[in-house]
Amino acid sequence: MNEMFIPLNIRVALICLEIWSDRDKINMTSAANVTLISFGTWRETVLLNRKRHDNAQLLTAIDFDGPTIGKAYMARMCDPKRSVGIIQDHSTINLLMAVTMAHEMGHNLGMDHDEKHCTCGAKSCVMAKALSRQPSKLFSNCSQEDYRKYLIKHRPKCILNKPMGTDIVSPPICGNELLELEEECDCGSPRNCQNPCCNATTCKLTSGSQCADGVCCDQCRFKGAGTECRAAKDDCDMADLCTGQSAECPMDRFQRNGHPCLKNKGYCYNRTCPTLKNQCISFFGPSATVAKDSCFKGNQKSHNHTYCRKENGKKIPCAPQDVKCGRLYCFPNKPGKKNICSLIYMPRDEDIGMVLPGTKCEDGKVCSNGHCVDVNIAYKSMTGFSQI
Repeated sequence: MNEMFIPLNIRVALICLEIWSDRDKINMTSAANVTLISFGTWRETVLLNRKRHDNAQLLTAIDFDGPTIGKAYMARMCDPKRSVGIIQDHSTINLLMAVTMAHEMGHNLGMDHDEKHCTCGAKSCVMAKALSRQPSKLFSNCSQEDYRKYLIKHRPKCILNKPMGTDIVSPPICGNELLELEEECDCGSPRNCQNPCCNATTCKLTSGSQCADGVCCDQCRFKGAGTECRAAKDDCDMADLCTGQSAECPMDRFQRNGHPCLKNKGYCYNRTCPTLKNQCISFFGPSATVAKDSCFKGNQKSHNHTYCRKENGKKIPCAPQDVKCGRLYCFPNKPGKKNICSLIYMPRDEDIGMVLPGTKCEDGKVCSNGHCVDVNIAYKSMTGFSQI
C-alpha cells in the first residue's frame, strides 16, 4: 500500500495489528453498512484510547452482501468515528487485497470512483468502480485531483505527523521512504534516492553525515543549537529551537497559563487566549461585541439558564463580582438586533454559551469555576512554560 501512495506524497505505515482470535469485538454482519458503522464506533471508543493512529481498516472473512468487497466513508480521514474502512478477505493474491485496501483508504482521502475519462496509464486504476483481475497500483489523474481538493477543503491535520520508527510494527524495508528500526535514513530506492546524506542501498548515513532529513538538518549536519525550527503561531505559543544534537524539532512549547495575550485583552489558558469578544464572535458573527455590564447582571438571577456554576446539580447564581464568569452576553449588532442583550442557551448542552474557563473577567483576573479570581491564584504555578 505504501508504494501506491508515494506518488501522492503520502506514506502509509502499519503501527498496530490486532487479531480477534477469541471473539468478534463488534457486531459483524454481511450488511457492509452496518459493519462499517459498528467498526467506526469501536475505533472511536476503544482503539483510539489504546493507540494513536490516523486510520483503521478491518479485514474480515465475512462475505458482504452483493458485489461489495469493501466499504469506507468518503472524505473522513482523521474523523474519530469515520476514518475507517472494512475489507472482505476476498483473495489469496496479496496485490488484489492491497489494491482493495488502498481503494477504501482513497475514499477516506476524498477520492471518488474513476469515470471513463480518468487515466493512470493502465487499463484499470486504484479507484476503478470494480476491481480488475490485473489491477494497477496507480491512482488516476481524477483521484489525484480529488485528493488535492480534499486537502484544500478539509485540511486533515492528523496525517501531517510522521510515525516514530519504534511505532511501526511491520518488518523494516529499506527503500520504502519510512524511517524504521535499525535504519538511520530511508530515501527510497537506489534509483530514486536523491539525498546525498543517505546510502539508499543500506539505509545508513553516508560517511561524515549526521542526518539525512528533518527540520533541524541542513546539508547532512545538525543545525546549530538555538536555530528556530517552529515559529510561534500566536501569543500563547512559543518558538521552538533546534538543540544542535538532533535533526528533529523538539516537542512543541507554549506559554504558561496566565501569560498576557492579545495586547493584554486576555490571558493564556491551555494554549489559547479566551476573551469575551472572541466568544461573542464565534456565536453571533464578526460584527458581534460584548454586551454592556448591565446585561451580565442577569447572571445574578436564579433563572434556569443564567447562573455561574453547578454544585451537586444545583445552579448557583453569580455573585456581583463574578457575573462575567457565568452565561455569556453579547450584542449581535445585526439589523434589528442592536444593543439587545443576547445569550446562547441549549437545554441539551447547558455548557454551550457559558463563559469559557480562563477568560479575562477584569484586569488581573480570570474565570475559574464560575468565579472571577486573581490570575496568580487561578494559576499558582506561574513560572517557566508548559509543553505537551
